[in-house]
Amino acid sequence: MLNPLVSTLLDRILQGGALTQDDGRALAALGREHTTGLLFAANAVMKARGRVSFTCSIINAKSGTCSQDCAFCAQSGHYRTGSPTHPLLPLEDLVERGLAMHAAGASCYSIVTSGLRLAEDEIERVCACLRELRRRTDLGLSASLGLLTPEYVRRLVDAGLSRYHHNLETARSHFPAICTTHEYDQDIETVLLAREHGLQVCSGGILGLGESWDQRIELAATLAELKVDTVPLNFLNPIPGTPLQDMELLTPHDALKSVALFRLMLPDVDITVAGGREKVLGDYQSWLPLAGANGMMIGNYLTTRGRDLDADTRMLEQGSWI
Repeated sequence: MLNPLVSTLLDRILQGGALTQDDGRALAALGREHTTGLLFAANAVMKARGRVSFTCSIINAKSGTCSQDCAFCAQSGHYRTGSPTHPLLPLEDLVERGLAMHAAGASCYSIVTSGLRLAEDEIERVCACLRELRRRTDLGLSASLGLLTPEYVRRLVDAGLSRYHHNLETARSHFPAICTTHEYDQDIETVLLAREHGLQVCSGGILGLGESWDQRIELAATLAELKVDTVPLNFLNPIPGTPLQDMELLTPHDALKSVALFRLMLPDVDITVAGGREKVLGDYQSWLPLAGANGMMIGNYLTTRGRDLDADTRMLEQGSWI
């Protein structure tokens, strides 16, 4: 039998209502014995809202030497992590990677670059890639290029971009402990700018940065207020050389509970699980749909390897991701 609080709030969501931040905090405070009920509720919401499964992939198009000091990031120029560094890839490489992931079954392809904002010539190269992939595939085209300007976003839209990805990373109240080189409001402004120009917005964060359960709910509430379309959830995979190198991994229980809480707080968005899922969840990855996730990133991530593509493909084909 479901906990009375879970049952009451599930009914509210199924009837078209929304949870408040206080509701989310109350759910997060429930003991471990109620987690199965939370997962059940999250899965029920996902199915009732008709969220369909999807996969996406990214390319690390420009790596390293970033001016920002995000405490988790292997690409920050403030830390010595041994992470590969390279300028923006040639146009041919950007296009070939997109074609390869299209052949592998990805429905969305995202060009991701390090740094606070791209230069003029770099934006033009990304736009050329978008135009070519739009001509040759039916991929959903996404990009994560740092902070936007009105001019840049207009050019990206004209080139065929359909989605912009810009993570908030964590709750506003926890952000100063994670990054000091730009303001949280700058990230908010980029999300709003993308929405204003008709782009779908993909924005989420990383769980396991030392934030509290209340701060996870705070992040979910902020994303709900911003009306984002997709929420990518990553789990910290501590990188040697970063300030968070000694942070303990989330347990599979806490990772799945977190996904379920985001689904209950954000019933009408796509939730995709990306970086760290292999390290944190291991054999529990197939539980992610039960927790309310309906998307999965396939292939490698920015500076860490993803799960073997064949293994992910088998999991999808066997119906473990539904």
